[in-house]
Amino acid sequence: MQELNSPNPTDTTPNLWLKKSQTWFTTSKNPILTDPEELHGPNYVTEEVREASTVTATAINVSNTIDGVSIFPLLLYSVKDMGPIGFIFALALALMMTKFTNGMGKAVATRKPGNRVWSACATMPMLLMNAVMSGTSLVAPELSLNQPHLAELRAKELVSEKEIKVNDVQPDLRAVNDAEGKCQDFQQKAANYPEGSTARNDYFIKANGLYQEQNRDWKSVLTQEGQSKVPFCPLAKLLREDVLKVSQVAKADWEKQKAQIVNSASYTAGIKQIMPAVYEQHFDAKGQLISGTEATRLAIQSTTSKLMTGNWNSLGFSLFFFATSVITSGGACALAIAHSFRKDIQMSFDESLQIQLDEFLEDS
Repeated sequence: MQELNSPNPTDTTPNLWLKKSQTWFTTSKNPILTDPEELHGPNYVTEEVREASTVTATAINVSNTIDGVSIFPLLLYSVKDMGPIGFIFALALALMMTKFTNGMGKAVATRKPGNRVWSACATMPMLLMNAVMSGTSLVAPELSLNQPHLAELRAKELVSEKEIKVNDVQPDLRAVNDAEGKCQDFQQKAANYPEGSTARNDYFIKANGLYQEQNRDWKSVLTQEGQSKVPFCPLAKLLREDVLKVSQVAKADWEKQKAQIVNSASYTAGIKQIMPAVYEQHFDAKGQLISGTEATRLAIQSTTSKLMTGNWNSLGFSLFFFATSVITSGGACALAIAHSFRKDIQMSFDESLQIQLDEFLEDS
């Protein structure tokens, strides 16, 4: 004989886990999804009322779930830099946005005496949220499925940024300007004295050197003996040539590097080979962007560019997903509004019907 407190042999661990899972799902889906029972009142419930509420709730739930799924990658990549906390934050935010949109749909669909203003006020947020979330469905596939393209776009940007920096670098002309200033100053002072005067000769020598040294190789003097042995006028010329040469060499070196990057299999591969430090700063080992913010920005930029240039072929899945979101969102919004104007739905919220029914039952 089985003891009263002994466990039921049919309640095995897997069965218990399954029952708990089913209970959890039943109790946890309603906080996010719209229950059909919420879309009609208790006073007039016919088969048609239940069916209309079920269809409307299904449309709202399906539409907002698609939108929630589409916006999740955008949110996730936007907070990718936060690590595991970013995933939790993105998921929570996507669920909250889905719940908010569902709530607005429910408010619109349950238009009844006493809350018609409240229901009307929910219409605009419902339409706007559906529009915003449908818009993200156009970007989400580009962000999730086209990471190599986004990395290539960023690589091209890095090449352009480097070229701008190289071209914008101004040579350090401080020593040149100082030498040129002293050259002009001594020449002007020499001109203030008559020819043959000692002062004129002294200033002329400081500016240009001895007369018999006019054809001297001052470059060799500068290299071997230093700046102090070169008169200021030839010194200024030599310093300017050196500074410009350094700038030209830097630009020439960059042009060679740029050509190697352009001729590589991809800009990303070229940067990895030619500019490894820059590559490690922006890309991971798989060649994908490290920064989720950058990936999101480039996904929006890429999608917009393709739309503006008519390159719709490369947006095949994005356009399909976007069209699905627009159709389901538009249908859900239209059904929610139409649902609120149904006569039988309004009757289900009419408390006077319940009063009449109670009176009838009392009299019978």
